[in-house]
Amino acid sequence: MKLNDDMLRRMANEERTQAGVPDHVRAAVEETLASLPETPETNVVSMPQRKRYWKIPATIAAAFLAICLILPNTGAPVAQALSSIPVIGTVFEAVTFREYAEETDTTDVSVKTPKIAAEEKGKEAADAVSKEIDAMNEKAVGQFRKEHEGGGYGSLDIYYDVAADTDRWYTVRVVREETAASGATEMEYYTFDKQTGNLVILSDLFDKDEYIAHLSENVKEQMRAQMKKDDSVSYFIDSDMPEEDFSEIDPNQDFYIAEDGSLVLCFDEYEVAPGSMGTVSFKVPQSVYRGDLKPEYK
Repeated sequence: MKLNDDMLRRMANEERTQAGVPDHVRAAVEETLASLPETPETNVVSMPQRKRYWKIPATIAAAFLAICLILPNTGAPVAQALSSIPVIGTVFEAVTFREYAEETDTTDVSVKTPKIAAEEKGKEAADAVSKEIDAMNEKAVGQFRKEHEGGGYGSLDIYYDVAADTDRWYTVRVVREETAASGATEMEYYTFDKQTGNLVILSDLFDKDEYIAHLSENVKEQMRAQMKKDDSVSYFIDSDMPEEDFSEIDPNQDFYIAEDGSLVLCFDEYEVAPGSMGTVSFKVPQSVYRGDLKPEYK
């Protein structure tokens, strides 16, 4: 199903402007949190099962580790929403914790790894996700170096950003772009519920499995509408090889929730479309999935 694509776009890798958090804002937040009633903390014992993992070996070459540079983050901004007081729920923020690079005549590697910080209830979940991302990034580099031991040009760019930061949800997106004769881009989305401090996967939001069919049908409708409107748009649907076509989303498809409450379903390159389409996403309105939600998420 995957097609070669020699045109893999190179995404910019720039840090966001950093600024300190004003003392009066921090004080107001702490005062508000202190006034809230006690809520039992939820222990995060293990990471929820995600839909896939990067194809990676267990260790990273020692030569690469020698060039690693640990960059402690100072003065990184808390999300701008903090300016609206009171704040209810856990405050999350992602800051650059590890950054390193290596360039040779035939390879180019750039890695920026986040540490997700959280207050109180969300700390354990944030720490667990931070460790997972760090390990996966190192393994991705190890796989890349192994594949290019015999020569041949290639580049690997790993970075992150914040896909969503709403009153209820905080989502960190990790992007891994590899370029060789052809390219591939994979993304991982980590969504936190600010009210509970927990990491949430897609299936956590819904009572029954009906959500899979409802969301999948909406995605198919959007695919067909886009293809009808624009001849340059192409998806794996309604083809002469139906066994290769998109049938339904993964039960734990990558996602984030937009400010307007829409559920954004995210797909890696080649997952539901040719490589020329890159990574794609579909914004599903609340009206499609609201009836399937668990009561606490309605």
